[in-house]
Amino acid sequence: MNSWNAEITSLVYQPLQGIKPIRLLRLYPGEPSDPLRAELIPTTVEEAFGRYEATSYTWGSPENPSSFYCNDFKMTIQKNAFDMLHDLRLREKPRIIWNDAICIDQSNIEERSFQVFFMDEVYRWADKVIVWLGKSDEYSSLAMAYAARLDTAKLLSETGEIYTMGSTSPKKSYFFEAGEEVTTLQHQNLGIALVKFINRPWFNRVWVQQEASLCAQTRVVCGNQEVDWDNVFLLAWMILPSNITLYPDYILDDLDRTLDNITAVQYIQRRRKRLFQDIAEGINKSAWSLVTYLGYTSRLSSTDPRDKLYALQHVAQDANTWFKVDYRVPWQLLYIDVSRKFLQRGLLGFLRNAGLSRQKPGGGIMPSWAFDLRADERWGSKAMAEHPAWMAGGPKYTWAHDPPRGAGSVQSLPKRHRRRLDLPDELKNSKDPRKALIQSYANVKALLYDEIIYMSDCLNNPFDVQGMQDILQKDLDYIANLEGQTYLNNDNLVDAYNLTLILCLDDQQEIVGSEYIWNNWDAWMAWTRDPSRGRDNMPILECSMEASGALVNFRFAMTKHGYFCLVPRDTRLHDAVSILVGYTLGVVIRPWQPPSLRENSGQCHEKPPGAMEKPEYFELIGDCFIHGMMVNEARCIIEEFHCNPNPTPAKLDAMGKASKFRDGESWKTLGLNSGYERILETLGERFIKLV
Repeated sequence: MNSWNAEITSLVYQPLQGIKPIRLLRLYPGEPSDPLRAELIPTTVEEAFGRYEATSYTWGSPENPSSFYCNDFKMTIQKNAFDMLHDLRLREKPRIIWNDAICIDQSNIEERSFQVFFMDEVYRWADKVIVWLGKSDEYSSLAMAYAARLDTAKLLSETGEIYTMGSTSPKKSYFFEAGEEVTTLQHQNLGIALVKFINRPWFNRVWVQQEASLCAQTRVVCGNQEVDWDNVFLLAWMILPSNITLYPDYILDDLDRTLDNITAVQYIQRRRKRLFQDIAEGINKSAWSLVTYLGYTSRLSSTDPRDKLYALQHVAQDANTWFKVDYRVPWQLLYIDVSRKFLQRGLLGFLRNAGLSRQKPGGGIMPSWAFDLRADERWGSKAMAEHPAWMAGGPKYTWAHDPPRGAGSVQSLPKRHRRRLDLPDELKNSKDPRKALIQSYANVKALLYDEIIYMSDCLNNPFDVQGMQDILQKDLDYIANLEGQTYLNNDNLVDAYNLTLILCLDDQQEIVGSEYIWNNWDAWMAWTRDPSRGRDNMPILECSMEASGALVNFRFAMTKHGYFCLVPRDTRLHDAVSILVGYTLGVVIRPWQPPSLRENSGQCHEKPPGAMEKPEYFELIGDCFIHGMMVNEARCIIEEFHCNPNPTPAKLDAMGKASKFRDGESWKTLGLNSGYERILETLGERFIKLV
C-alpha cells in the first residue's frame, strides 16, 4: 500500500515546516459523475484552527484501490477513502478536510510517528468531526432514520453516567423489550437493521476512540443521511441488553461483536461527557489508566498492531508513562516492553490478554507472559467472564496504594536455556536493546499451585445437545467415584461442579450459591432436550452457561488436591492451576523444560511437558476459575496457618490440627471450614518463572 504512489510521493508531499505542522485537503466541488480532484495545503494546527473538518472512517481493505487527482497528480488510495471523499464532496464550493491516509505521508515512518504525537489536537481543534460509516444499504437507511427520530433529551437523561457495559438505569429503555409491537414483522426488520448497523466496521476500530471523542460537534454520516453523535450513541443504548439474556432468535449477527461495539460506543460517550459536560467530583481516576482501556480495546481492530497502543496515547491519561509513539519499533518489542512495565509495577490486569490461549497462533516469538493485543476471539480462547468482587490473588493495586508485595520482575533466560527462534526480518534487523526481552522470563509471586489430574471434554459444536449430555454425565460419573462427597467449602460435590460450570454467577452476573442450582438446573436440562427450544422460553441458567463459556470455550478440570476449576479448552493434563499475587482470577500454567535439558535428558518425547518433576519454568496458558478460592481465601488461609510451599510432614500435621480448632469471625465471614485442611499444602508464597 505504501508503494502505490512511490513515483509521486516526493512531488506531492513536501517536507512539513513550522510548529505542529499538518496538511489539509481542499476537496474541489463537482457533480457525482465528475472525477475527484483535490489539493494538499500545508499549514499548522494553530493556523488551521476551526477552518476544517476532520474525518473518522475505516481504512478498509487495500484490495481494489481507486484513484483521484491530488495536486494534479493521479494518486491511488483505498476504496473506502475514495468513497468517503465522493460522499463528502460538495457540488458548489470546496470542502476543507483532514484525512489521515492522504494528509500524512504514510510511507514516511518518522512523519507518521510525529503526526500521531499531536493527532488529538487535529481532532480537538477541527470545526467539526465527520464520522463516515460507509456507503448506505437497506439496513443503514432504517437505522439512521430511527436514530434521527429518537427523543435525545429524554434518553440522555435516562442514561445518566455510563461507564461500562451493564451500568444501566433501573428504567432503561430497550428496543427488544416484550410488547405487542415486538412481534410485528416491521419491528423485527428494524431490530435486525439496528444490530447490523452497530456491527459496521467503524465501531470496532480502535482509532475511533480518540477521533469521535475530542470535538464537541461530531456528526455521523452514512450515505446521504446525517445525524448528531448523540443519536448514534442512543441507538446503541436502545439495543443494549439490561442483562445477558441478549436478543431474540431472529437476530443472527455475531452477538459478542455487537456487545463489544456497544461497549466501544459507551467509552466514546463517557469521554465526551467528561470533556464537554460538568462531571461530579470523586470519579475514580484509575478508570482512565492504560491498563483499564486495554481490557476492551484489545477486542477492537487496527491495521497496524502497534496502533492498539498508539491510538490510546491521548485517551489513557497515563499512556506516555508506558510508551512513546515510534513506528520504527517492532510491535513484538512494544508489546513485551509494556507488559514488562505493567508486571514490575504490580498492575497484573494486562494478563487478561496474555497466555498461550490468548496469543495469536503462529506468534511463538512472544513470551507467554506478554500480552498480545492482536487477539481475535474468533481464533483464540475467549476471555473468561469476571465479577467485580473477585480478587483471587488479593486486592488489586490501585493508584492510591503501593504495588503489592513481590511485584514481578523480568530477567533474561540463561544462555543455555534460550530457545531457537526463527525471527522475522523486522526483528532480525532491529538494533533495539529491548530485543533481549524475547528470551526472558517473568518472576511472579504466587499463592497456590496444584496439578490438574482430570479434565472434561469440550464441544466442537455448541449446539450438540447429545455431546453436552455425554460430557456432563462423564464428569458426574468421575465425581461420584471420588472419596468423600463434600467440596472444600462444604458444598455438595455435584453442586460444586454445577456452580463451577457457571462461575457461581446467575443470569444477572451476580454471585450465587447452591440454591440457584437447586432451583434452576432441572429446568435447564429439560429445555436443552426440547427440540422446540428457543430464546423466548429460555431458562435463566442458560444465560449463566452462555456467559461462562463452559463446555465450549472452557472445560471443567479437577486438581490433585480437589480443586474444581474451569480452565481454557486448550489446557492439558498435568498442567497446573495457580493464583498470582494481585491478580483477580486464577491462572493455568504449564511446566516448560528448556530445549537444552530436553536434548541432554534424551526424553524429548517420553513424557508430556506437565509430567516433569519440580519444573523450574512454566508457560502461562490463560485465566481460570477455582471454585471456593476467588475472593482472597488463599491469602487468608496462608496468613492464618503460616503456610509455606512444600511443607514438611510435621508442619502439615500442625496446620491440620490447628484447622480443626478454627472457628473465629474471619472464618465465618469467608465461609471457611475444616474442609480446607486438605488443600493447605498447595498454599504458600512462592515465585514462579514464566517464559
